[in-house]
Amino acid sequence: MDKEKFHIPMPDERTIQNQINQIVAAGVKRNKSFPAYLKSMYHQVGIRHLFSDRSEFVFILFIAINLLSIFLVRSETVLRQVDNLYAFIFLISPVLFIALSVYTYSNKIMNTTYEVEMTCKYNVYQIIAFRMLLFSIISILVNSMTILFIVMSYNDAHFFRAFMISITGLFIFSIVFLYTLMKKHSTVIAAMTIIGWVLGNLLLKFLDNKFYSDILINLPLFVYGIVLIGSISFYIHLLKRLVYFKQTKGAF
Repeated sequence: MDKEKFHIPMPDERTIQNQINQIVAAGVKRNKSFPAYLKSMYHQVGIRHLFSDRSEFVFILFIAINLLSIFLVRSETVLRQVDNLYAFIFLISPVLFIALSVYTYSNKIMNTTYEVEMTCKYNVYQIIAFRMLLFSIISILVNSMTILFIVMSYNDAHFFRAFMISITGLFIFSIVFLYTLMKKHSTVIAAMTIIGWVLGNLLLKFLDNKFYSDILINLPLFVYGIVLIGSISFYIHLLKRLVYFKQTKGAF
């Protein structure tokens, strides 16, 4: 009696491809979206550990606001001209962000536990990214209150224009600062970036005062809006790169 041959039907190409896709989907862990990642970090680490040095931040916030208030009072005669006022707002818009971010960056990078923290589920750079996002929000709120105070004191100043100048300046500096730190992990580079921001604005003001003033005073608000939207988008993009930083690659 002849034995029957055992026949296994071969799947068609489409079935094979579907099975491959299912295996890959089950085996490959997808990156969470940026908001989901931050939410997960917040719930798993907790705000107390994300901001373990809260007292230092409150102190920095207090000092920054007081120094800004003193400078505004002392510079009242100089800032009477609206172009000088807007230039000043653009210059000092990232002050609070600078103070908080530099402290965080220096504290984390120079900490003796840096190597240990880099092996954690949420490493140093991811914690810094979370903090910087929150610092941006805090800076917007503080800047808004400062501008409201300025507008109440200076009749020629317009709140919406001053607000747009301030927030645009904040995010332009934030992009430069974050991009620089991602390329060169150094507190010296951070300090040089801040000095460059101050000197660059002062040079624009004093070397070509008319051109600089025209941009601040006469540039249409919708142009500020376009620049601001672009700046915020690129800033979020850089924060995403910081969040998804892989230590094994050694780069962003």
